[in-house]
Amino acid sequence: MAKTIKDIIDGMTEEQQSAVYALMGSILESENSMEHSDIDTKQIIADGAKYGSLKESILVHAENYGVKNIESLFPEFKNLNNPPKILNNEIGWVSTVLNGTHKSPFSRIKSKFVDLTADTIRAKGYTKTHKKIEHVFELLDRTTSPTTIYIKQKIDRDDVIDITDFDVVSLIKEEMKLKMKEELARAILIGDGRLASDNDRIDPECIRPIYNDDDLYTVKADITGTGNLYEEFINTFIRNRKKYKGSGSPTLFTTEDVICEILLLKDNNNRRIYNSVQEIATLLRVNSIVTVPHMEGLTRAASGKTYDVYGIMVNLNDYSVGTTNGGQLSMFDDFDIDYNQQKYLLETRFSGALTVPYSAMVIEKARA
Repeated sequence: MAKTIKDIIDGMTEEQQSAVYALMGSILESENSMEHSDIDTKQIIADGAKYGSLKESILVHAENYGVKNIESLFPEFKNLNNPPKILNNEIGWVSTVLNGTHKSPFSRIKSKFVDLTADTIRAKGYTKTHKKIEHVFELLDRTTSPTTIYIKQKIDRDDVIDITDFDVVSLIKEEMKLKMKEELARAILIGDGRLASDNDRIDPECIRPIYNDDDLYTVKADITGTGNLYEEFINTFIRNRKKYKGSGSPTLFTTEDVICEILLLKDNNNRRIYNSVQEIATLLRVNSIVTVPHMEGLTRAASGKTYDVYGIMVNLNDYSVGTTNGGQLSMFDDFDIDYNQQKYLLETRFSGALTVPYSAMVIEKARA
């Protein structure tokens, strides 16, 4: 339903209304305007006493006569967000990932392990006259090379000069840094999600995603129970927790949907089983639970099957990121004189991988 003039004016602040009424009063007192010659100005002024004020009289007669182009009297729109507020994905998890990783001053990472888990390398008892047998252990190693990740932006110099309400260049640079950090965190945890054929893909051999890393580093726990999915999630997690060999107390990364459904679980008396996220964390023996929007609908393909991923448990101190020169984000500015454009490039040289065996666990369910 279209707003009336009264509705519009009532929506203004008191200061804005006063300005409109002052202008309207001036128009009504001046009878030289052809545009308003059909308005009985004397009657409007006289009715001020009848309606309590000139303000009310103007509103009543404006509805009766109509005032052409009354919108021209309204004050200009005021920007409440200056500079504009950035609308982005939920990024609280980003700092948890980036701040939690182990920082290496070397961009080329190499990890070595001696595998002492085989039964054949146990200490043995000696029997007289029998030959003593040497045991043989396996040496494991993995190398990870760095890759370059970048964000590029441009803006016409004319626009930079004409936008005077705020510093548009600072806004652009802030946006670039936010998206760079989000992309790095995403690549570390679950990969960037691009197809192998995409030229923009971040090489998963250089920044190794935790969720589908080799079984030596990431334990895969498959939900096989046929009961309530989220009850089975908890059961599978608890039963497989012993396989985790990472450092200290890990963090569980999951989605809002998973946490919501677990909190909604009820016992046989129709009472909530868990009253808070911290209760769930305590039950699962994790330090905290962090939700990641990008994990919604996340799948993993292996051995001809597709798995839906519901959670990733890891202590990020077991994930090393290798960077040169402290791994700082380098910002480059350039001016294109041919197109009169200011161009910006933000990039870093980066590598990343789990360096402790069995230091992560993925809770997943194979699709039928």
